[in-house]
Amino acid sequence: MIAAFFLTLLYSQVTVAVPGRARGLLWTDDHVAQGFAWSPGFVSFGVPDHDGYVKVVIQRSSAFQATAQTLWAVQTPFDVDDSCLEVGTIGSEQSVSIAAGRYNLIFEARPPGPGSSGDVAYIVYLHFIETPAPSFAILKQGDVLQTDRILSTWADPA
Repeated sequence: MIAAFFLTLLYSQVTVAVPGRARGLLWTDDHVAQGFAWSPGFVSFGVPDHDGYVKVVIQRSSAFQATAQTLWAVQTPFDVDDSCLEVGTIGSEQSVSIAAGRYNLIFEARPPGPGSSGDVAYIVYLHFIETPAPSFAILKQGDVLQTDRILSTWADPA
């Protein structure tokens, strides 16, 4: 595990960004349906409106397999040129160090586990899987995503 922290979401999204990139993307209906908006160096993953917190767990993984606990999961390309990323939500990011490389960045949402505070709505895992050919994918649609296929691979800055 690289990092773990609790986060109060703003604008119903978890963001991953290379420092210095635009801080926000314009979401379309397609982005909402697939659960993310993406541009190089910045990705925003949608999380349904809720009260309370999410727990964010960031890890470098060798592979990903959705489990029965996975509520929904999506994959986007993410290139890390520097060892520092900003992870959080619009206006509230934390610096996280990860080795430079080309990654499939997988956003996985799970329900809070046993012993979690009643204020935690989801546990969000961000899996960084190094690969020479990153790609987009819906890995598990679940009840949250409105589609099982990628509808848009680009979002304009807000």
